[in-house]
Amino acid sequence: MLFNKQTSKAKSTEQINHHFFFVEVPVELVGPEAAVWGEGTWWPQKSLTNFERISEGELGVGTRFKIKITKPMTPPMVVEVTKFVPNRFLEFTFKSGIFKGGQEVITIGERANGTRVDYELHYRVRGILNQILWSLLSHKQYEANITLVMDALREHVLRLYREKQEKQLEGA
Repeated sequence: MLFNKQTSKAKSTEQINHHFFFVEVPVELVGPEAAVWGEGTWWPQKSLTNFERISEGELGVGTRFKIKITKPMTPPMVVEVTKFVPNRFLEFTFKSGIFKGGQEVITIGERANGTRVDYELHYRVRGILNQILWSLLSHKQYEANITLVMDALREHVLRLYREKQEKQLEGA
């Protein structure tokens, strides 16, 4: 019984941030673009996070990235791909940095008239000082950054889709 209480207490400190968008673009076009999270040409230059692949090979389970935060005095984080379904699902697990455990999850889902992209951050902040900094400064910056990233991806796939439609019309 004590184990269950500790488990529920530990889970209560986990936070979840969720962002999503929907576009009337086929999943076959959106999936490959979203699946290169952090590495795609669409990733905003002004993003507060820069991904650097630190392992070899194609993207898949076991691929590791160093995420550098462009703010001073912010240590980098290391994440590893722990679940991967090509063009549909990508889960990064935090191995080091401000977060204790936790995951970043990108889900690309087909809908009747388009595609929905969901981003979730499941996390617990490591240490008292990090908790204070996160709640006072970093959380708001993170929210703005994820909005920037999601908007960039949405605009990118919409542009690709418009270009594809224009080429089809020219060829007809």
